[in-house]
Amino acid sequence: MNAYGSKIPLVLIAGRTPYTEEGNAASRNRMIHWTQETRDQGGIVRQWTKWDYEVRRAEQVPQAVSRAFQLATSEPCGPVYLMLPREVTVEKAGTAASRVRLGTYEPGPSPEALEEASKMINASRHPVIITWRAGRKRKWFDSLRAFADAKNVPVVNYAGEALNYPSSGKMALDRYDLKRTADLILVVECEVPWIPSRVGELPATTKVIKVDTDPGHQYIPFYSFPSDLSVASSVNHFFDALMDRVEPKDEEPISKLREEQQREKGREIRQWKRSKTRIHPRLLSHEIGKLGLTIVNEYPFDPNYCVLDRYGTYYANLSVGYLGWAMGAAVGLKMATGTDAVATVGDGAFMFGVPEAFYYLAHSCPVMVAIFDNGGWMSSSESAVDVYPTGLAAKKHKFPGTEFEQYELGATVKAFDGHFQMVERADQIAPALERGREELQKRKRISVLQFVVERTR
Repeated sequence: MNAYGSKIPLVLIAGRTPYTEEGNAASRNRMIHWTQETRDQGGIVRQWTKWDYEVRRAEQVPQAVSRAFQLATSEPCGPVYLMLPREVTVEKAGTAASRVRLGTYEPGPSPEALEEASKMINASRHPVIITWRAGRKRKWFDSLRAFADAKNVPVVNYAGEALNYPSSGKMALDRYDLKRTADLILVVECEVPWIPSRVGELPATTKVIKVDTDPGHQYIPFYSFPSDLSVASSVNHFFDALMDRVEPKDEEPISKLREEQQREKGREIRQWKRSKTRIHPRLLSHEIGKLGLTIVNEYPFDPNYCVLDRYGTYYANLSVGYLGWAMGAAVGLKMATGTDAVATVGDGAFMFGVPEAFYYLAHSCPVMVAIFDNGGWMSSSESAVDVYPTGLAAKKHKFPGTEFEQYELGATVKAFDGHFQMVERADQIAPALERGREELQKRKRISVLQFVVERTR
């Protein structure tokens, strides 16, 4: 579901229970070959895949695999599911079998859409870009950055599911008033640009342009975010085509707003550093950002409090949002690119990540883990308050089933020759992080740091 919702190309090849009971070297010979057979194996994942197929003969493998990669890597990207019965895996394919040439594809804006979009942007005084995964590809990241900088259009969620725009860029904003200031919103690769119950209804004069490889988000059953112009396009095709059609906006209001937001964050950081109580999670985010490691974030890390400027240095918050993926993803990133990474997780997400399995994998491909230990699943308790603001749990500040006793959760890494440290005070953060990085980069060990943080965002 994470791969499908976040448009991540993934080819999953699965076995299938043998379909013969005898007469073949691969016929059923275990009890589970009868009891594990499903009526429709592909149906288990069909709602969350672009395509599924069961191969019937060995000579089909080149075509099936070629098509699997074509569909997974064409926009909108996503997972595909290929099934191989055991009988097929023992068949001998002909010597002529080879991969089939099947090119990938992606959508681009129509001339009419470009004309309308340029009119709407030129007519606006205060446009803003809201994105979530425009940084999924380098050419998308570069295109959005070039357009925003040249046309002075601010970018909200500059660090969303990926780093979409440099956080020190002149158009990077932490927030923007959509109801009172924006008169045009460009929603780019983002299913949920705002929460209606928090923002309220936008003024009728505020226009919305949606730019997405699937602007209708067909996989979401119920969806009603407004859009005056929907453009099925890759990010770079859209913004590159608009560069010569759109006039720059006034840079000064955005510069002032950005300076205000930066000063406010600076004051907060100085205050949190002086605190003698538990660590504030945003201060911890600020300090982790100084490490220079690629960040794989599962909820607690706040990217607005650190400098993230290079493409591919931040990955986070997959749109569907299931817990437990970040630690494995950090190892996968290290395997694929050789990049040193830190997985930032809550104490609950850490447990969902199956630490012992993670340690086994990461022992030969080490990464750092920073646990934001706030004593439970805070999102669940927040949801209870959202629905029952005057309920007993909210009044007593007690949320059964969401609160944990404090243990040294990461200490089990020692069994895998890893480094562990518990950190409870603000003045301990920087030394602990530096030691953790040294253990990772110089001694090539898994480094797990558990920070006891305030139960707040």
